[in-house]
Amino acid sequence: MRGRYWAVVAAVSLVSMTGCAPAESKLDRGIETMRRESNPTELSSRGEAFAALGDMTRAEQYFVAALKAGGEPGALVRRLVAVCVADGRYPVAIEYAEDYLRNHPRDVDVRYVMATMRAALGDASGAKDELRMVLAAKPNLADAHYALAQIARTEGDVMGADAELRHYLRLEPTGRHAEVARASLGPHPTLMQTVPE
Repeated sequence: MRGRYWAVVAAVSLVSMTGCAPAESKLDRGIETMRRESNPTELSSRGEAFAALGDMTRAEQYFVAALKAGGEPGALVRRLVAVCVADGRYPVAIEYAEDYLRNHPRDVDVRYVMATMRAALGDASGAKDELRMVLAAKPNLADAHYALAQIARTEGDVMGADAELRHYLRLEPTGRHAEVARASLGPHPTLMQTVPE
């Protein structure tokens, strides 16, 4: 019994001399790392760093973690969509946008980006639905009219495409698509100037 007591004392002494303190500081560092990594701002910063390095998968993981930790949804979803698009993963980007829009249906910018991704994936019907919602909220968003014109043109709806191109030109007569829009309308300069109200 007495031998056991001294063995325990010796073991405790040996442990205290060989590193209990460092083990505690490792624990403290681990706890501090966990606190930092549950901070949405820190998580988002790490996501940005990985995005800058071109590691879009790791960036996505950090942005998702920042979102779960209570980060600002609008900004984080935009970053999630951006890194997924940069990585060529449009379906995943659309999922993030859809999930976000269920709770924030009035975010026209995210809806517009989702519409363009749908169009890029060949979902003309889904893209048109989204673009119509965008234009219901922002009827003067020229790029949405141009996008609708492109979809109409691919579907063979020449009249619909022309109407949207005229809307685009009325809103952005010198916009980035103006030259293409004018060329698409053909040799009818008067049609390009008039837009049905």
